[in-house]
Amino acid sequence: SEVIDTLHGRGPEHILNLCLAADSQMLEQANKRKNEESALTTVKRVLDTVQAIDKLQERVKYQHGNDELIGNPELFTKAKLIIEVKAKQAGYIQTLEAKTLGIVSMKLGGGRQTKDDVIDHSVGIILNKKVGDQCKVGEVLAYIHANNEVSDELINELYGAYKIVDFFVEKPILIDEILV
Repeated sequence: SEVIDTLHGRGPEHILNLCLAADSQMLEQANKRKNEESALTTVKRVLDTVQAIDKLQERVKYQHGNDELIGNPELFTKAKLIIEVKAKQAGYIQTLEAKTLGIVSMKLGGGRQTKDDVIDHSVGIILNKKVGDQCKVGEVLAYIHANNEVSDELINELYGAYKIVDFFVEKPILIDEILV
């Protein structure tokens, strides 16, 4: 539903900014707009209308997916359990280990360990705190969405993905360089 929210112009700021930058670059490189400013204006206008949602719905339908979900994200299958993983210490998020997050998500059923494993699209991890964010003891770092009981061991693996330090950490640059 983050994607759907973003296409409505109300998604997480970092995803919205990434989409604006990537889409405007594509328009400019395809010679559909003469400069970055013109391309960015076009992308923003498309997000202000329902054109982006309509295009996503069309692509999902073309790939034989359930395009009704795009207009009705509440129909997505929801996990039975949502577990808050709260900070045990105060500070700033210095790093987040992507591989660990992926392994935890896989163990929840959101990925495959073997090619025969079935993916459960309702499970996973929603990160509430990311690199550069300040956290206080007891604040939610992440939400685990699961359909089975989650072991303390798995929760500790998720904690292990976070490195929290007691000094200020700048948020990373979203787009460092654009290669054309």
